[in-house]
Amino acid sequence: MLSVKFVAVLSWLSAARQLVLAADIDWESIKNSRGDKLPDFSYCGYRSSDKSLPGSTAASVVVKASSGDRTKEIQAALDSTAASGGGVVELAAGTFRISPGLNISANTRLRGSGVESTTLDVSKLKTAGLPLLSMGNGTNGRINPSFTSKITDKYVGIGARTVTVEDGKQFAKGQTVFISRAATEKWVRQNGMADLVRDGEKQTWVPIGNLIQQPRIVQAVSGNKLTLDIPLTDALDQTYMEPYVAAYDLPETNPEIGIEDLSITLSPTCAGRVYNESEPCNAPAIQLNPWTVDSFVRNVNITGFNNCIDVQYNVSRITIENASFFRDRDTDRPGGYPTDINISGTQVLVKDSGQYGRKTAKAFTVITQARAPGPNAVLRHHVQSDLQELYPHQRWAHGFLVENTNANVMFVNRGTAGSGQGWPINAGVAWNVRGGVNVSSPPLGINWAIGSTGPVESVSNGTLVSNGTAVTPKSLYNAQRQKRKGTA
Repeated sequence: MLSVKFVAVLSWLSAARQLVLAADIDWESIKNSRGDKLPDFSYCGYRSSDKSLPGSTAASVVVKASSGDRTKEIQAALDSTAASGGGVVELAAGTFRISPGLNISANTRLRGSGVESTTLDVSKLKTAGLPLLSMGNGTNGRINPSFTSKITDKYVGIGARTVTVEDGKQFAKGQTVFISRAATEKWVRQNGMADLVRDGEKQTWVPIGNLIQQPRIVQAVSGNKLTLDIPLTDALDQTYMEPYVAAYDLPETNPEIGIEDLSITLSPTCAGRVYNESEPCNAPAIQLNPWTVDSFVRNVNITGFNNCIDVQYNVSRITIENASFFRDRDTDRPGGYPTDINISGTQVLVKDSGQYGRKTAKAFTVITQARAPGPNAVLRHHVQSDLQELYPHQRWAHGFLVENTNANVMFVNRGTAGSGQGWPINAGVAWNVRGGVNVSSPPLGINWAIGSTGPVESVSNGTLVSNGTAVTPKSLYNAQRQKRKGTA
């Protein structure tokens, strides 16, 4: 059996061969007639990719392996470390039996001695939805704006960094804001989502009045013009919506949390079990709770879970690196497939990760959920078969990059799937994808496939550039980051 690292190297070499005859692309010039440009994905990741992940730090506490359930002992070590200002709780080599419900607070890291040395072993998930490990203590309560101001621009395209408001005097540099707009009947209908019916029952895509938001920080104010820290990943069109800027006070966040260098195994396995929201088997191995920021998961192996990593709404600036998901059981259902990484947050960077185990275990390897705000990015993701797909899941997430992967990438209308998941993604970019590609654009949006070298579905009606020939730069994310930092 090939090792995970060797498989990844083979995948990289294959990609390198394909890029020998690449076509040069001026990515900054790619835009449509409305002015929509490629989103800027360089802000994804820990500390907006401005800083490297934390290096090796001496452990504050070392917990050694022994028999019996170690949940209470590990939790006590995490709590005492957090209370003293933070640090590293290190698990020595060995197997640690634990139960669901471990929580890691701000400024605290749980570190093993390596994926082949330290294993967290769980025999049963308990309450439905209770994660094995959770990062941060935040809740997803309603954020009430301190003030709002209407956006007066007739159209603000994807990739724009400025908006004009009715009253700029209310805003100041550093103000946290949501670029907001409520779903309108006109917008839903124009996207073809107003009359969804499944088995005789009406299906609702994005409910009228639900907010589609883009969290940003005001970088500068000039009269009524606001400059934002990150370019927009969703367009604002006065014809179909009434966009506005909502200022809010940032709640307490939970930064600098890490899980690294360990394996997590659920046995007997839950992988592939029939999806049921009340079923404990659907609880994730790792959950990043709301308002967890500037945190990471790296060098982890997860085996036996239906759902592995859940990044919740209002989570931001997260890196998931070198995470391997092992599916040790076939999926025993025709729909509602399990997921490796579930993204509802923003500025999430998934890199050098992949799915392994049974090639016949159908799963969504990375998905975005309803109205997940961009930018989010997946780099160099590996799968073993075309049954494992990178597939935005539902209801108008926006700003999602997938590049240099052998997985099938699906940016398509899901119609009445689920309860009316409809158009799941806007401003999606498939860049130098080697797997199959099916990229379509919603009537009021746009998705791109650039440099696709795998099979492209004939029904794809998205914007296809250099179809059949890989492009340079090899990585859009890297090119954008170099441009932003002045190192291009």
